[in-house]
Order: sequence, then C-alpha cells, then structure tokens
Amino acid sequence: MPWFNADDKMHSHPKPRQAGLESMGLWLLAGTYCTDYVTEGRVPGWYVESWPRGRRLAQKLVDARFWEATEEGWQFLSWAEYQRTKEQIEEDRAKARERQRKWREQRRDRQERNA
Repeated sequence: MPWFNADDKMHSHPKPRQAGLESMGLWLLAGTYCTDYVTEGRVPGWYVESWPRGRRLAQKLVDARFWEATEEGWQFLSWAEYQRTKEQIEEDRAKARERQRKWREQRRDRQERNA
C-alpha cells in the first residue's frame, strides 16, 4: 500500500506558512487522494471544489509553489521527487501479489502434508 510522504522539516519551512494551515490541510488530503488513486500528483478540479473555499485554498498552494494550475485541476510540483511513481507502486503491488501467492501455496502444501 502506498503512502503519501511529507517532509519532516515542513513544520519550519516558510512555504507552508505562506500557504496557511487550512491550505496545507487541503494539500495533505489531496496528496492522500492522489496516492490512493495513483494520479501521479494530478488533483482533479471537482476534488478541490468539493471542499469549502477549495479554489481559494488551491490558489494559496499555487502562490506558495506547492501546486500549479492545469486545465483539469491542479498538479503537485515535484511529485516524483517526493512520492512514489505509478510504475513503482505497480511494481510493489505485483511483488506483494507474488509473495501472497507463494505464501498461500506453501500453506496449502503444509495443510495437505498434515492431512
């Protein structure tokens, strides 16, 4: 399962202060959305607009250089530098499926030997 990463020094960086606490809440929730749906940092317009003052908060993230506006919504800047790419996530998921398959096979084999 992928996770959305946040820099542990963000608390003292000037960019979050410029964006404001409420905008950083949108940044965090949008980041988890992008990670869950593997959008590579693309934030759909409907998602931002579903939050109170969403467009205003998104503009603060643009002004603070966290996001850039796109035709479809917004895009996290430097997504691949800080987050896992779709390729990496799919590779990890394939490895997890293979581990699970092997585990089930070994379990089935043990059960058959003990039966």
